[in-house]
Amino acid sequence: MLIKYCFIFSFVFSGSFTYSQVEQVRTLDSTVFALRLDSLRQICSHRKTILPEFETEIISALSYYPELDSTRIVFKEAKIKASLNARPTIGSLLFRKRANRKYVIRIKPNTGDSIATLDQVGFNGAVGVLGHELNHIIDYSERNFFQILGRLFNYTNKKGKRRYEGEIDRMTVEKGLGWQLYDWEDYVLNKSNAKAKYKAYKIAVYFSPEELITIIEELEEQN
Repeated sequence: MLIKYCFIFSFVFSGSFTYSQVEQVRTLDSTVFALRLDSLRQICSHRKTILPEFETEIISALSYYPELDSTRIVFKEAKIKASLNARPTIGSLLFRKRANRKYVIRIKPNTGDSIATLDQVGFNGAVGVLGHELNHIIDYSERNFFQILGRLFNYTNKKGKRRYEGEIDRMTVEKGLGWQLYDWEDYVLNKSNAKAKYKAYKIAVYFSPEELITIIEELEEQN
């Protein structure tokens, strides 16, 4: 099936695409992805419902996750208290087999409040945070109902949140999206108009830009 080959489009260099799970590309070229959007759409959008205003960013992120090619994912706007979040639908979690679950990635619209939103960050950072949410879906897809409840239990305390989100951040770096996630975190903490309380929450729960650089460097040394 052609879909499994969508990863070959994830990076361009000297006019040709290459891919590595641990290759850390500093800046993805949005123009390159946009020019090849028709091809990417055909092979990376299977069973996906995509928001038109973020189509290039979403499909570019999906190109790093060929293992999700047959996973049903709906991307939609929602008035949530976070920038984005990912979760299985309740119905599919309760009544469907693991392989047939449906997932939703909710994206907060820009309402001018204290939370950074996807439309405010550049292409690189948008792909990074979308990759983070796709790793949540990978994590959920590997767990049964009770294990997913355990993940939700992690969110009842700050230490559990930090451990859980740290795992997901590391997965995102290992996918080759370390600098993209760095740009998202750097934007939120150092360039956005988000309030101090929101930034403090981000620092407490997620890897900081400096911690992400350390992980990126560790992976590069291993290669």
